[in-house]
Amino acid sequence: MSEIPDTYDPDDREEHWREQWQDSDVYSYDDESADPDTDYVIDTPPPYPTGNLHIGNALGWCYMDFAARYHRLAGDDVLFPQGWDCHGLPTEVKVEENNDIHRTDVPREEFREMCVEHTEDRSTR
Repeated sequence: MSEIPDTYDPDDREEHWREQWQDSDVYSYDDESADPDTDYVIDTPPPYPTGNLHIGNALGWCYMDFAARYHRLAGDDVLFPQGWDCHGLPTEVKVEENNDIHRTDVPREEFREMCVEHTEDRSTR
């Protein structure tokens, strides 16, 4: 058994555990052999990037992650897709509000880029 270090080095330890999880088959899901009796599916809500993330956002995702990990470690085949704002309306509305424009006031590609920048900005905070 290894000794517990006096200090925590996240660069070392997080990389170690990330490799452990990626090298295992715990994150695999075989859609071809789906079985409703043994499969566990978590229907994830889309993250609407309309405001700053807060502890409540993190807590909600923690609950889902805990359930996924528990069932994976229990041997269940778990489908845990990461949701996304597929239709984009909340993002578009927020970009329009923040820039005091209507989406048709700028070229389509420019508005799309504004939406991407807004989403990336909100996801890195």
